[in-house]
Amino acid sequence: MGMLDSALVFSEGQAVTATGDTASTNVYQSANANLGDEGLTGENLWLQAFCSTTATSGGSATVQAVLQDSADGVTYADVVAGPAVAVANVVAGKALLQVQPPPGTRQYQRVVWRIGTAALTAGKFDAYITNTLQRNIAQPSGFTVS
Repeated sequence: MGMLDSALVFSEGQAVTATGDTASTNVYQSANANLGDEGLTGENLWLQAFCSTTATSGGSATVQAVLQDSADGVTYADVVAGPAVAVANVVAGKALLQVQPPPGTRQYQRVVWRIGTAALTAGKFDAYITNTLQRNIAQPSGFTVS
């Protein structure tokens, strides 16, 4: 992982269980209403949202990470959404959203964790903006050594 500014951390090990939208623990507020253009900096900045602890559900839950923005910090709208991922595939290290924040985002930004169909019984999530695209997330190997 490259540099990580604590002001750009939306969620760190955030437990999410309820269906519907759960807002990230933190909200990013740019200096003023006209500076929400992370995508226009000299660096390539990335919004990254991951599962940090494997999610489980008693039903057929889905998990989706969504970047939202707001002009007033009260009323938010979706900017970009990752795919709705079946709970069976939401394992530790799973990338749920990796995008460059689009130019023109408004002053306040947050990530919501959108849980569909059924509640989760476990699962924790991380989301942040950083200057590199993270690819070194530990994943299960997919094979057994005997």
